Amino acid sequence: MSQWDTIIVGAGIVGLAVAYELMARRPEDRLLVVDREVSVAAHQTGHNSGVIHSGLYYRPQSLKARLTRLGRALLVNFLDQEHLAYKISGKLVVARRVEELYALEQLFQNGVANRVPQIALWPGDRLREIEPSVLGIRAIYSPTTGVVDYSAVARRMAERLQKAGHCLCLGHGVRHVVVDAGLVRMRLDNGEELSAPHAIVAAGIGTDRLARQARLALNARMIPFRGDYLVVAENRRDLVRSMIYPVPNPRLPFLGVHFTRRLDGALWIGPNAVLAASRTIYRRIALSRHDLWDTISFPGFWRMARQQWRAGLDEWMRDHCKRLYLSQVREYVPELAPMDVHWGPMGIRAQLVDASGTLVDDFRLATLGPVMFVLNAPSPAATSAFAIARYLVESCAPNFGWKLSRPLLTP
Repeated sequence: MSQWDTIIVGAGIVGLAVAYELMARRPEDRLLVVDREVSVAAHQTGHNSGVIHSGLYYRPQSLKARLTRLGRALLVNFLDQEHLAYKISGKLVVARRVEELYALEQLFQNGVANRVPQIALWPGDRLREIEPSVLGIRAIYSPTTGVVDYSAVARRMAERLQKAGHCLCLGHGVRHVVVDAGLVRMRLDNGEELSAPHAIVAAGIGTDRLARQARLALNARMIPFRGDYLVVAENRRDLVRSMIYPVPNPRLPFLGVHFTRRLDGALWIGPNAVLAASRTIYRRIALSRHDLWDTISFPGFWRMARQQWRAGLDEWMRDHCKRLYLSQVREYVPELAPMDVHWGPMGIRAQLVDASGTLVDDFRLATLGPVMFVLNAPSPAATSAFAIARYLVESCAPNFGWKLSRPLLTP
């Protein structure tokens, strides 16, 4: 049995950020990062639109609101230190109809309460000066929104961890987590056994299973939502210069299908949010019996389905008809034609749903003795990863008996 000071399960951006924070704050510890995939950033980190969020959307005083603003500052600090490419291009949240103006104003006030820097409300004519192909009657301008390759961020953290002498064990999933006499014991799928005084489980869409297996009282379940993107043809990319977002549905934790100008200049449209029958298979038609049973055997799923069936049906129909998918974004950019786009990549969002059928909006952490579980870390977790890691490490310190040195990154 190999022994470590702390084991981190999950080599996505949150798990690696936790390891990176511990490397700086507890330099004497031996850290092990474990992931079932053979590369880092294999799931949500490597399958998103790459947006650096500014903190506009989130309920004031929520963890998302508090950690996104700090996380953005820490992320940009890391990118500058490591000479990694990123671009601050700004974004516009656009109201198309009069009935959206109240929600847009509420969103703006939310951004003000969250101290999002330099946001402004623009009239339609100002919008058209910046984005002449975009239709709208009013918009929120957020100039500090940007774009980055989060996979590159994860790879660089992994390199720094290994250079400092810490270990990444990739290609081997954790099968069992047991807390025994104050010690965390794990068994991998290759039979290897690990132990440590403390562990952090940031395994994305697999965290709830490990939490239940470890006997954490958890009356919630991860429900997978697939997000598909359309990619705009290279000769039509100039229709959108930065990022265009719709006014979001306040009853759902999704931001709506939007235009994102990628770091390489590509223009993506999406993602949507379609209930998926697999947690890890990136195909439009994909079925895992185990994953599907995990979803439909949870009573909270059926309560969610009763509450959100219409929105779910609309998403499913648009996902299976490119013209329907395109019709919702042509409200903003009417010059887009079906021949201007093709289906692109997709991602799977790990969304925690509680027993009442509510899609949990905020980040959620839970402790079971010497183990901390990151139960819900959807968007903007990539932007917030360094701040989530700092919050988690500092929250664990009193119970875990950790003495922490000064952080490496500063906002």
